[in-house]
Amino acid sequence: MLRYVLEYNLLTKQDPNDLRARVVDLNSYTEDDLARAVADANIGISLPEARAMLEAVVGIILKWLAGGNAVSLRLMNIHPSIPGKYAEGEYPREAAIRITASKEVAELAKTIPLRHVEPVSPLRIESVHDVKSDTLNLNVTSGGSVKIKGHNIRVTGIDLSVGLEFVNADYPTSTYPVPPGDIIVNNPSELIIIAPLMSPGEEVLLKITTQYAGAKDRKEPLSFTFTKRLTVI
Repeated sequence: MLRYVLEYNLLTKQDPNDLRARVVDLNSYTEDDLARAVADANIGISLPEARAMLEAVVGIILKWLAGGNAVSLRLMNIHPSIPGKYAEGEYPREAAIRITASKEVAELAKTIPLRHVEPVSPLRIESVHDVKSDTLNLNVTSGGSVKIKGHNIRVTGIDLSVGLEFVNADYPTSTYPVPPGDIIVNNPSELIIIAPLMSPGEEVLLKITTQYAGAKDRKEPLSFTFTKRLTVI
């Protein structure tokens, strides 16, 4: 079972609502785990023998690759290559290794069951709607109304860090706090605010810090940054 969460894809700007699937709770096995599994398979190989066998196999493959050879295994294909572009008189200085899954592994991947799960973060922003431009997760109008949807996003608490602010995406030390009086609606799942005055064309991130935790505020404030870049208009 491959568990995943859907989250905004920060690498695409064409579609601000584009999502990507991020795998969570992924187990990772080592060579030692493999050696133990071989020893536990009751095929007459002890754990020290399994470790020695794997060490020998790895050493042989590395020797072949060091000699500039390709290695085709049941699980993967390993090919040395020389990447890059070179002008007249330039020569490559080093090689690279490209690893591709074998046909058997590629077919196996199609059979792995998938399961969508919700993020476990107790605080998260899900969408930012700029009212004037009527865009979602794309723009924020300087001095305009903004509707924010999320989970446990109510801004409350006595800690000095509590609040809502827009952070310059390229220079995080440059911030635009939202005065408490400009938070028009302050609910756990929805905020309506008046955005501060910012420079048109600037790209900002929305950050919320709150102590809200339902019936009783949490002792330590919790922060969440909505990392989809918003262009100031």
